[in-house]
Amino acid sequence: MTISFLKRSQLYFIFSFLGAIIPGTLLLKSPWVTHSGGALQWIDALFISTSAVCVTGLVTVTTSGFNLAGQLIILTLIQIGALGIMTLTASIIVLMGRKMNYSNTMMLSNISDSFPLKRVDSLLRTILTYSIIIESVGFVLLSYGFLLDGRYDFGQAVYLALFHSISAFCNAGFSTFDTSLAGMSPFIKVVVSLLIILGGLGVYVIYELSHLSHKHFLRIHTRLVLISSLILIVFGTISFKVLEYRGDIPISWLDAYFQSVTARTAGFNTIPMSEFALHPGSIIILIAFMLIGASPGGTGGGMKTTTAALVFISLYNTFKGNKKVLLFNREICQNNVLKAFTIMFTFIAISIVAATWLTATDDASLGAAFFEVASALGTVGLSLGISANATAAGKVILIICMFVGRIGPFTMFLFLLGREKSSRLEYPEERMILG
Repeated sequence: MTISFLKRSQLYFIFSFLGAIIPGTLLLKSPWVTHSGGALQWIDALFISTSAVCVTGLVTVTTSGFNLAGQLIILTLIQIGALGIMTLTASIIVLMGRKMNYSNTMMLSNISDSFPLKRVDSLLRTILTYSIIIESVGFVLLSYGFLLDGRYDFGQAVYLALFHSISAFCNAGFSTFDTSLAGMSPFIKVVVSLLIILGGLGVYVIYELSHLSHKHFLRIHTRLVLISSLILIVFGTISFKVLEYRGDIPISWLDAYFQSVTARTAGFNTIPMSEFALHPGSIIILIAFMLIGASPGGTGGGMKTTTAALVFISLYNTFKGNKKVLLFNREICQNNVLKAFTIMFTFIAISIVAATWLTATDDASLGAAFFEVASALGTVGLSLGISANATAAGKVILIICMFVGRIGPFTMFLFLLGREKSSRLEYPEERMILG
């Protein structure tokens, strides 16, 4: 019974995204959508639609080139893709007061990483309420920021604030500016970075923090997400500041911080992005951050912060000589450890294969190809220029990577959960020779 629920959850999750990508492609090819670069090709419409629904931000044609209808379609696809069609639909049903049956509740609980059944309704309300509040606050602050800039009138400032508030919170990285946020005021950069962080923390963390009481201790999941996110931001900020401290105008602390935040699934940039403008060390760190991605239940993709953290913690325990993985005075389930290594290995393997094929189809350097693939798999959107000039075959490779990166951790977790077998048999232990 449980396995059938899991299979249905997987299929529902996958087809919910396909159900948004295909109509999005058709809408972008409709007569009322135009682009300054000329008629949009089918492969480009599919690429942009996939990138928007999978909240990636990679583009083959400029977002600024679309007319208002095209940009609003992209913005709608971003919002749908970030919240997840199924979660959004279920949230609306719950808010309308309609009771979900046991089958639907069980399916939602499985997809929500085994969130307690009795709290699924409350979780769904939190998702919708939290998203509306944060995006609204971001909209107001960004409206003030763009008005303060002096280059935009009231109408332009409001529209730019709406677009970038949704895009930032959803970790999409789409921007109506061809140079992304380069040259923007510090105020706008700070607001956008905070929206990215709040969108990437994950609804499980937000739910627990919003229901926190003095009698309640934070779950290990929440503590691990908060600590690992902070470590990644601080490490990235210092690394980018040190590595990019060259030339007449070295990178500022704010830009170093912004790139550290945006590298994990957001895709905005405030500094030039090219294979030759960035230090090789910065490119390596960006690739690692993009593959790690956001946290479970967040609007971003990637292998997730908890996966990377659990792998690191397992290695740390091994070097300490512990036979068990210990964290915060708790023993971590061996199944979770194995799944974390499996997800990380799968992401790295897919990256290597896809990057290899991209070098063959688009004659790109291995470093640039790996960067582009990591950006697609992590649903980030940072680019060294390959996407905009990619061949049809290269675009297909990146489309597949974006789709796999968005649904990968969820469906992989459910697949592994469905493969679990309980047995009373125990076999003799035997040691292998390693090293």
